[in-house]
Amino acid sequence: MFPPGAAIVIVAARAGAEAIRMGADILRLERLSKKYGDTVVLDNVGFSVARNNVVGIVGENGAGKSTLFNIISGIVRPDRGRIEYQGAEIHPTNYREANLLGISRVFQEQALIPNIAVYENILLSHEGKFTRCGQILDRRRMIKTVQRIVDSMKLDIDVRRRTDEYDFSKRQSIEIARACVVPREVLSISAPLVLLDEPTSALEKSEEEALFRLILSIKEYGSVLFVSHRLGEVLTVCDLIHVLRDGRLVATVDPATTDEHTLHGLMVGRERDADYYHEEGQEPIVGRPVMLAVRGLSSPDHYQDVSLEVHEGEVFGIGGLLDSGKSQLGKGIAGLAPPATGTVRLGAERPGPPKFRSLIAQGFAYVPSERLAEGIIPPFSVAWNTSLAGAQDIFSNSLGFWRGAVEDSVTRRYIRELDVKAAGPQSACETLSGGNQQKVVLAKWLCRSPRAMILDNPTRGIDAGAKEEVYKLIRRITASGACIILITDELLELIGLSHRIAVMRGGRVTAVLDAPPENKPSEHELVALMLAA
Repeated sequence: MFPPGAAIVIVAARAGAEAIRMGADILRLERLSKKYGDTVVLDNVGFSVARNNVVGIVGENGAGKSTLFNIISGIVRPDRGRIEYQGAEIHPTNYREANLLGISRVFQEQALIPNIAVYENILLSHEGKFTRCGQILDRRRMIKTVQRIVDSMKLDIDVRRRTDEYDFSKRQSIEIARACVVPREVLSISAPLVLLDEPTSALEKSEEEALFRLILSIKEYGSVLFVSHRLGEVLTVCDLIHVLRDGRLVATVDPATTDEHTLHGLMVGRERDADYYHEEGQEPIVGRPVMLAVRGLSSPDHYQDVSLEVHEGEVFGIGGLLDSGKSQLGKGIAGLAPPATGTVRLGAERPGPPKFRSLIAQGFAYVPSERLAEGIIPPFSVAWNTSLAGAQDIFSNSLGFWRGAVEDSVTRRYIRELDVKAAGPQSACETLSGGNQQKVVLAKWLCRSPRAMILDNPTRGIDAGAKEEVYKLIRRITASGACIILITDELLELIGLSHRIAVMRGGRVTAVLDAPPENKPSEHELVALMLAA
C-alpha cells in the first residue's frame, strides 16, 4: 500500500510517551481516553509536541481529532489520561483556563459573536487588560491594539466594524488573529501553543499564504498543532504528522519522506478510489428535459441578470472567487435571500419569483455552506434535525399530530444508508464529527426525495474519506433524475463532479464550460476565467 522509502513509524498508543524528548517538549499527552455512552472517541492516545514545531493531526471525520483538541483546550474532560504543558501537569476545566495558560485555538466552526465589533471579539474575556483604575474600559487602547494585530497580518479589516459585516473568509481570518497573535501580544505568553482546526477551509489563496507565513513566525517562539483535511497543506507546513483512526493513534510519519497517497491510506485503512469523483457515474444529459430554469435573476450588490438551465440528472457547477456572488446566487435561487428581479421554474411548475417554502413543496432542497449556523441545530438530536424540513407534511398527520414512529424509522434508515457514525437517532448532533453532521444535513433533505438541490460547499471541513462518500451520494442523487447546482471553492471538486461549469466574476456569469468525463477543463483554465480582467 505504501510507496518505497516512506518513513512510517507505527506507534502503539501505550508507547506514545516513550517517544518524548525530555525537556524539549511544550505539550505531552499520555493515554488520553474519552467515551460518549458506548462510543469510544479516543482510546489511549499519547504523543508530544516539541517546542518550535508544527505538528499535524490527520484522520477521517470521527477519528477523534476535535475531541482531542477539546480536551487539550479545556472544553471536555478526559475519562482517563494526563496532559503536561510547559513541564507541569494541567487540568483546565474550560477554554478560558487553557487560554490563560497559553493554549489558544481556531475552531473548525467559527466561534465569533456576529453582532459585536471585531476588536471586541478578538479581545473577548481579556477586557481586564484594558481598564483604567480597574473599572473604566479603555476602548481606544483596545481598538489600537487589535488594529495593530490585524495590520501585522496584512488584513484589510476595520476592527471597529461589526463582525457580521465581513464575509465568511474575513471572519475566519479574525479567528486566526485571535488565536495566533493575542497570546503573545495581549497575554504576554512567551511560548504559546496554538491549535488550528481546519483554519484554511474558507480562506482565499492570499489569506492562506498569509496564514502559512504566520505559522512560520509562531514557530520562532511557540508551537502549533495543525488539523487539516487538505493533506498537501499538512505535508507542506508540518514537522511531524500523527495519524488518528477510530480514536487511536495508528501512525507517526515524517512529512519529508511521505505523500498524500500514503497519508490517505493510513487514515482510512484502504487505498483511495482511483476514480475519486466517480466520473464513471456521470451520465450524459443530452436530450434530457430541463428540471430547473432560472431567468434574469438580479440582486443589487451581489449578482446581475443570471439565467441558466439545469437538466434532469445534471450536476451544474458554479465557480468563482469568494467575492464573485456565487453563494448569494445560490440563496437567491432558493428564495432564502429573494432577488430583486427574475424567476425560477422547477419542473413543469409555473415560473415565478423564488419563494423558499413554495419551492420546498415543489421538490427543492438547499444545503448551506455553514452547517452549524444554517444547516442543523447542534444541541438537538439526529432525529430532530433529520425531520426538520419535513415537519409540516412528512412527520405530522393532517391533524397536526407528530408521527414519532415515522421520524424514528426514517432517521434510522438514513443513519444506515449514509453510514452516519452516531449511537442512534437520539444522539445530539453536537457530539458528531463534522462529516457526520454534514450527512445529517443531507438526510434532512433526502427524506423529501428532492427533484433539485443546491449544494453550497458540501464538503467544507470534512476529510477525504467523507468527501468521497458525499461524491458517491451526489452521483446516486442524479442517477434518480434529480439535478444539482454545485457551488464550491474546491476547483478539483468542481471539475470532477460537474457536467457543465458556470464561471462567475463580479456578480455575472461570464462563461459556461462543458465538462464531460473524457474532456474536463483544467484548473488553469478555470482560474484564468475567474481572474480575467
